[in-house]
Amino acid sequence: MSRPLDQSYPFSVYSGILTPVHYEKIGNAIWLFLWCISSTTKEIERDGMTWGIVLGNKPLKAAELALQFGVNEKTVRRWLALLERNGYIAVTRAPYGMILSVRHSKKFAYASHVRSGSSVRTEETGRADILVQSNKDITQINTKHNMTSIKTIADRFAALRSLQEGKPVHPSSKDYQAIARIVARGVSLPQTIKWLEQCFEEYEARRRSRHETIKVFSYCEKYIIGRLAEAEEKTTVRRENNVQKNNRRDHGRTEKQELSITGGQTGRIRRKTV
Repeated sequence: MSRPLDQSYPFSVYSGILTPVHYEKIGNAIWLFLWCISSTTKEIERDGMTWGIVLGNKPLKAAELALQFGVNEKTVRRWLALLERNGYIAVTRAPYGMILSVRHSKKFAYASHVRSGSSVRTEETGRADILVQSNKDITQINTKHNMTSIKTIADRFAALRSLQEGKPVHPSSKDYQAIARIVARGVSLPQTIKWLEQCFEEYEARRRSRHETIKVFSYCEKYIIGRLAEAEEKTTVRRENNVQKNNRRDHGRTEKQELSITGGQTGRIRRKTV
């Protein structure tokens, strides 16, 4: 039985795939092909052709892909062979798995014209406080800056997990998706790394055995979102306090002017002539 994704998200696919000629070539392997498109993190030009790089050239194992779709490894290998044979993807064998690339990738051709974010009005303040990119993940974050941030966060997460596990650990596709959601929220890279490290530190301080470890980045995602909410609340309170302070100051000035018998004049007051 397949395990559902933690959160659904949109990604761009050209309608040309929905034709009989492609159906005959792809068949049920369409699910793996769509996953490759959704997991493309960047595009490169090679030999006059655009290739979509799946998860930043992260080596993938057939067992990992099988778990993604709830099928056996034999089915995944058959799908890979079918897609590779018909020229939809390229499969490069690596020591720790397979590196996948999407041939003639056009994923970002449309996504580049889509707005990257929208202002979200918070219920507490009724103001458009922060730019939030909702329902975005690695499939729609295509700027060089964001891709660098995703890789940096993923590398740090892998290092912290490896230290905790006592063996090399690599981020999964779901980890990359959760990391991308954090980047899409607009959290700065230094702040994300700081909160990520705090998440592991606090987990280490309260775990009861060495067998308890952080398995997925979604755990850290919730922690980071919690810290972000706290920071936003503090900012809101600070702004409201400043507004109240300014209002009291202005009110005091008004009362002082009203109580003045000279009407605000200073110096010698001349006697009125009749």
